Amino acid sequence: MAAVKFTWHNHLKRIGSFFIGTSPEFDLALYTLCFLTRQSRNTCKFQLDECPFVVTSYNFMQQGKNFVGTIYPVSGPLTDKCRRYNSQ
Repeated sequence: MAAVKFTWHNHLKRIGSFFIGTSPEFDLALYTLCFLTRQSRNTCKFQLDECPFVVTSYNFMQQGKNFVGTIYPVSGPLTDKCRRYNSQ
């Protein structure tokens, strides 16, 4: 996972995060799962390769329909299990 700061059309994005090494299909499936099942919570908790992370999503309503406003991953704490699993 990477977190970066960037400018888009002269607007500064202080931080943006994304997965590295995953397929677009994985990302889309994970984000869709979170968006559809979170039931008005803004976060979904996951664990991948013994490493915890959260997917944060915000929705917006337009003409009575619910849309994804933004959705992104946030890394969790680096646990001993995560460190051991990924150092092999």
